[in-house]
Amino acid sequence: MKHIIDKMVDGLLALILGSMSLIVAANVFFRFVLNASLYWVDEVAQILLVWLTFIGAALAIREKAHYVLNFLSEKLKGKAQRPFYILQQVLILFSIILLLYYGSIVVWKIRYWVMPATEISRMFVYIACPLGCALMLYYALWGIRSEYINKKEHQE
Repeated sequence: MKHIIDKMVDGLLALILGSMSLIVAANVFFRFVLNASLYWVDEVAQILLVWLTFIGAALAIREKAHYVLNFLSEKLKGKAQRPFYILQQVLILFSIILLLYYGSIVVWKIRYWVMPATEISRMFVYIACPLGCALMLYYALWGIRSEYINKKEHQE
């Protein structure tokens, strides 16, 4: 299951980044060569950037590439690192759950707002937050599970 989700996240990020690059490059061509800008590109690029941010944050959690306060944990030795790691993971989970909750509220409240150029619901833009948070939560819990299993195997 995790392998499938990993492939979907990687593929979605590649699709978003590729699409964003193509439409922005096309707009530069249209604006500076043909003197006719595409009116919808800025809005679509904004949508893609929001999606790239939240899905990319999930990837960062999966790869353990997100920002952490490791200054203190590097100073601690042996068993003293464990409580700090647990506190760090609890704070990460709390932050993700908070963002998931309030992001879902925002999505629900703006479901009828329409974007001017593309005429699509702003809900489509902001749904990236709860979806990205759900993926972040999945990867954070998976990381904790993996850490627990690795620690258990090393003790045996």
